[in-house]
Amino acid sequence: MNYTQGIELMNDLFQKLNAKQQKADSFVVGALHIDYPGRKKNGDYRLSKDGEAPKHTDVVKLIFDIANECNFDALIVALGDLYNNGLASITDTFAQSQKELIYWITLQEEINYPQPRYAGRRLPYQRYYEAILARLGKCSLDDVIQRTNNHGKRKPALFTNIGNIRIPSFYF
Repeated sequence: MNYTQGIELMNDLFQKLNAKQQKADSFVVGALHIDYPGRKKNGDYRLSKDGEAPKHTDVVKLIFDIANECNFDALIVALGDLYNNGLASITDTFAQSQKELIYWITLQEEINYPQPRYAGRRLPYQRYYEAILARLGKCSLDDVIQRTNNHGKRKPALFTNIGNIRIPSFYF
């Protein structure tokens, strides 16, 4: 399921819920529990894992922890594949559970802050890429986490002095 299909799915589920005059419903994807509707707008949902709402900083730390000098380029390519194709990505760099987490947490952004007016999923993917840069010593993990938690503030400027490291299409 790509991002367009994910948005359509959530909007369809919301419409069916309204047609049945039901207040809420849920479904499970792997270890993720999805309750809908959410609080923001049509198609929004609440994502949880083990009863807790995962945060973008959790994904930043996950990517930082798995990145290293040997796999960073493959991780960047995998992030680009996930960004462009969602769950239809062909990457095996991330485990299926990791792909599902990244997809469902970023689909919320695409629904609630749609592109091109807003950054949608592009903003969290930029922070995920920066987690790889942090692992490579181009910035600090604390800086990336702070940039990830900049709610209500201006969008952070992108890093420009990263050397010869691949720059994904969403990092603009």
